[in-house]
Amino acid sequence: MSEGTKSTFGQKIRSGKIAEIAIVVLLLVVVAALLLSSFSEKETGAQGYAQETQARLAKVLSRIEGAGDVEVFLTVASEGEKVIATECVESADGTVTTSPVFSGGEPVILEELMPEITGVLIVAEGADDLGVRFNLIEATASVLNINQSIIKVYTMGE
Repeated sequence: MSEGTKSTFGQKIRSGKIAEIAIVVLLLVVVAALLLSSFSEKETGAQGYAQETQARLAKVLSRIEGAGDVEVFLTVASEGEKVIATECVESADGTVTTSPVFSGGEPVILEELMPEITGVLIVAEGADDLGVRFNLIEATASVLNINQSIIKVYTMGE
């Protein structure tokens, strides 16, 4: 480095400009990481729910007599929903203000609604038997509390 470059760099360090820039860049990286993690958590929420439900349902359905090996695929239309506790306060002039209830800095969650299931695909070895097919549909509708019309059952190929 030339003498002029050293002094300019040294002056920037002494003036704190580089430190300010580094702090701003660090803050931007932290904010970006937080935003990305919140997006991936949402995706994981619905996907995680669907994957866990698929695995558990396939395991149970394969225990139905004659079903054999079973694979399940679910589609969901939403991320689910959290119902937050709120309190209503009426002021002297009659206006009502609603605000969330917090406990320990976090909103109080009254209920967590699972993602809405919009379709179920079941592929089973024994699905060519109409009795087995009916049992698979009936069990799935019952367990997931959904309409039988969104459940499709097919025979597993080789």
